[in-house]
Amino acid sequence: MKIPTFERRNEIIRMLQEHGYVKAQMLAKQYQVSMETIRKDLTFLEAAGIAHREYGGASLSRQDIEQTLPVRMGHGSRKKEIARCALGFLEDAKVVFLDAGTTVHELAKLLNDYRPLDIVTNSLLAWESLDAERHNVFLTGGKKREKNRSLTGSWCVQAIESVHADICFLGTSGILDRKGPTTHSYQELEAKKAMVRQSERIYVLADSDKFRESGFHTMCLWEEIDGIITDGSLSAKAYEHYEKNVPIWMAQEDEYEENR
Repeated sequence: MKIPTFERRNEIIRMLQEHGYVKAQMLAKQYQVSMETIRKDLTFLEAAGIAHREYGGASLSRQDIEQTLPVRMGHGSRKKEIARCALGFLEDAKVVFLDAGTTVHELAKLLNDYRPLDIVTNSLLAWESLDAERHNVFLTGGKKREKNRSLTGSWCVQAIESVHADICFLGTSGILDRKGPTTHSYQELEAKKAMVRQSERIYVLADSDKFRESGFHTMCLWEEIDGIITDGSLSAKAYEHYEKNVPIWMAQEDEYEENR
């Protein structure tokens, strides 16, 4: 049975990420479409930086290989700056969504010195770091994604949809010249979208390097979020370019107001 174009392309991305290479003839047979349709799919993915077309098929573009967790945990001082700044946005929030991601994980660690909250997360990193003696901590459940230490899938989304949060903090793979923040992971995409739908206020935590990077999937539009919190290394040019579409807050090293 034929499926919509966007679903077919998402499945091709999954195969590229799992196997590193796909054959055009095999894809045409599997999806019951013409070779010309598959060539268009692979051309689209190449233009998006996902695939590199080769004779008879395509390989995963090295530019789009999602970074492993140890690599993404770099720039620790910048991520800590952003996390400290994000504390000031909690205000009177009682119910908080924490998305998967290394910068959001830094925020989770700081929350152990904050007033008690109800915290819902699909991040195993955040869940392991949060003090359950201080906070009510809820893990969504779902399928484990080892690369990002996150939970995904329908169980995860259903758990998120059962909660209404005062505030949500999202991670991102990048925002370069897109209509909103992005993610490399189609597995995590639906969980991120659900958090956006179920939250009163939404902030994206992104270090300044993310303004030069982009994932394949747009998780939401700029008008759906309340702003981006980034570090003080963001260039003036990048700030002026993106601030036209979404509020941006730049953290400073000494910017840390205790709210316990």
